[in-house]
Amino acid sequence: MLALDIFVAAVILVLSLGLAVRYSVETLEKGLIDNLHNVAQILANDAEVKAALAEGRISPELEKYLDEVLAKQRDIDVITVADVNSIRLYHPDKARVGQKFVGGDEGPAILGENYHSFGSGTLGYQSRYFYPVVDQKGQALGFVHVSALMDNVAALRQGVVWVHLKTLGLVFLISTALLVLLSISVKRSLLGFEPAQIARIFLQRQEVIDSLEEGLLAIDERGSVILVNSAAINILNLRNKVLMGEDVDRILPELKLKESLSGRKEHNFTLVDDDINAICNKLPIKSHDRLVGALAIIRDRTELTSLAERITGFNHLLEALRANTHEFKNQLHVILGLLRSGAYEEAKKYVAENSQFQGETLSAVAKNIENRTLGALILGKINRCNELGVRLRVVAESQIPRHSRFLSTKSLITLVGNLVDNAIEAIVAAELQIGPNGEDESPREISLFVREDELGLIITVDDTGVGCSPEEIALMSGPGYSTKGPGRGLGLSLIRAVVDSGRGQMTIDSDKGVGTTMELVFREPRLGAGEMDRGGVRC
Repeated sequence: MLALDIFVAAVILVLSLGLAVRYSVETLEKGLIDNLHNVAQILANDAEVKAALAEGRISPELEKYLDEVLAKQRDIDVITVADVNSIRLYHPDKARVGQKFVGGDEGPAILGENYHSFGSGTLGYQSRYFYPVVDQKGQALGFVHVSALMDNVAALRQGVVWVHLKTLGLVFLISTALLVLLSISVKRSLLGFEPAQIARIFLQRQEVIDSLEEGLLAIDERGSVILVNSAAINILNLRNKVLMGEDVDRILPELKLKESLSGRKEHNFTLVDDDINAICNKLPIKSHDRLVGALAIIRDRTELTSLAERITGFNHLLEALRANTHEFKNQLHVILGLLRSGAYEEAKKYVAENSQFQGETLSAVAKNIENRTLGALILGKINRCNELGVRLRVVAESQIPRHSRFLSTKSLITLVGNLVDNAIEAIVAAELQIGPNGEDESPREISLFVREDELGLIITVDDTGVGCSPEEIALMSGPGYSTKGPGRGLGLSLIRAVVDSGRGQMTIDSDKGVGTTMELVFREPRLGAGEMDRGGVRC
């Protein structure tokens, strides 16, 4: 930029110099001609000059006067007074007095014209002015010739050009010094970067920002958008909208980003709209302790929910493995005890029963429950039931895809987990039925059926617990009700909330002392189900 600025300044100065020199030379030449004209006119109208031409000779006084005029006029080199026959009566070179005028351009002056011309005289090429001398009757007496040698005129021109060149050099040096100082100041303000480097860094930064999965939206101190990346445009559904320089409250009032201009920080701000489901952090931007704007870091809630559900699925799987390991050790102890006591048939029967149960239940879960998070939860509940002496059976016809069209994984976990937990508590709360051999003969079984097809999703849980009366079933539709005492009943409330949000139906069939069947049916696909069918990341 410095080189370009110096080049531009030089071009401007050279052009200015050319115009100035041309104007100055023209002014010089015009002034010279005007001076020749004025001197010639004054001398032609002088009475002594007229008298000298009338007498045919120049008096010593007039000659001295003309010599003084010639000495005082620096721009005039020759003064000639000649009669009508072009015979010189006065000339700076006294030896040429009495000789005929040289040049041949004096004719119109003898005829009464005054004019300017260029011609060659005895002293060289000249810029000449002729003025006629006439008597009182208007008859020609001769003429006055005043001229400047062109060599001297050229010297005057060179002097003008030289003055302008020196001025140009001085101005150029001063301009260059100022441009260097300006360049240093600008470069310092640009943190030492050249404009090309800044452009490259800006493009690189924009590429990096656009490659982020988190959305970024920044505003200045007036609330105008100064930065927005591709992720923010997609998450906030701002496609085909003019964003840069626009007021953030006009394009996205629900974000309330201007509140951060007061210096306030806000984390995990939920932004939910018809087409927006995001969570964001709002931070003020400061420079040297001065608030210059605000920034919103935006993340898609569906992706965060998916990540949380994956983590939850791992936790369920770990819990299932822990419980399964514990149960396996217990079964090994039972088998070992039977073998040591010689009860080989009982050991074989025990192994067969457990193998059949494991084959039926675990096979159904592994093959038919494609949602790994839900499958891990069910395995964990199976082992939990085993520890409590309750059998949790997964119906073989159960089947659910990896991504449900009707409920999110989180909602599935909430429903199945709370339904099974309620069933376990109902069975544990039931009174034991002691048989003649002193063993518990009360049925302690839970049956789980989960199936999704094109028509809908159905979840059914049967238990052999304490059951409910018709009055209790009616009260169960309200929030916070529980047969387990005050402060309980949250599980049923969560189930009801999921059913309502998913526009589903819940049916409760229960007999006191026999058991309870709870059936949940969902027929309306949830928002975003089409994206999941195409392999989207939402869960």
